[in-house]
Amino acid sequence: MTSRYPVLYRSIQGIALLAVLLSLLVPGWLSSVQLIVALVMILLIGIPHGATDYLIFQQLSRPLWGSREMTRFYINYILLMAAFAALWWILPELALLVFLGISIYHFGQSNWNYVGFQSKLEAVGTHVLWGSFVLFVPILWHYETAAPIIGSITGAPAPQISGAWREAVSITLLVLNLWLCVYYFVQDKVTRKEFMDEVVNLFALALLLINLPLLLGFAIYFVCWHSLSSMMDQIRFFRRQVQSYNVAQYIKNALPLSLAAIGTLGVFAFAQVKMDIPLNIGIVFVFISVVTLPHMILIDQLYQEDNAVSAYNSMNKEF
Repeated sequence: MTSRYPVLYRSIQGIALLAVLLSLLVPGWLSSVQLIVALVMILLIGIPHGATDYLIFQQLSRPLWGSREMTRFYINYILLMAAFAALWWILPELALLVFLGISIYHFGQSNWNYVGFQSKLEAVGTHVLWGSFVLFVPILWHYETAAPIIGSITGAPAPQISGAWREAVSITLLVLNLWLCVYYFVQDKVTRKEFMDEVVNLFALALLLINLPLLLGFAIYFVCWHSLSSMMDQIRFFRRQVQSYNVAQYIKNALPLSLAAIGTLGVFAFAQVKMDIPLNIGIVFVFISVVTLPHMILIDQLYQEDNAVSAYNSMNKEF
């Protein structure tokens, strides 16, 4: 993925290293502003990156672009969110496991979707390893911060995990993902440049997730690495239908659903203030999980079609 958008990733890596430097120079200040900065980043970029799902559905479902199909899309989309919200209410521990599992796959897929895998098992294993790295390393390394959040989400105390074990798992995930880079280079699945890009990317992420406060470090990954590159992937996808499609059109298309999601979250926050309830980051997390679950499913279909088109084009070039 880094080679597909080199300017974007070089800029992101520079921002990450600057943030790491600030964390070493003024660690207390970053901790004090991390919640506000993380929320602003997620509201401005994180949520909008999933706000064009209706366009993805239209293109995946072509030529069924009628109002009946779109009505069915919105009904199914809302029902899926409602069902997942109900699961959070009834069985929060199970809902957390489901969302973690889907997120792990989703994050890994967004990074490695350009590689031609030999089997579905190889693809899933690669996605899970990468997704586990970006999700579990910040949680385990900053477990003292993560444990209360987990408790607020599930309604039960987070399990006790020793510091040595947490560090060992984090380092193991880093080594396994480094091995993935080497493996795909040796197998000629990635070029030398792609290999170097992925290694640099991996270590830049490791420095970010380990050194920055939990919420800020993960927000920078989620917004800069994941959301921005996902936006670029979606724009490339839409250009198959409309060659002139650009960033300005994407923003225009994403604005209605983005404002609806942000407005809904604002209503929840306003209600909490009126009822004198402290801001609960766990509720924010649950809300984000509910609105992004259908998006993850659609993006998986987008990447599957993207890979199918790439494979078809490669076959045509050979003949």
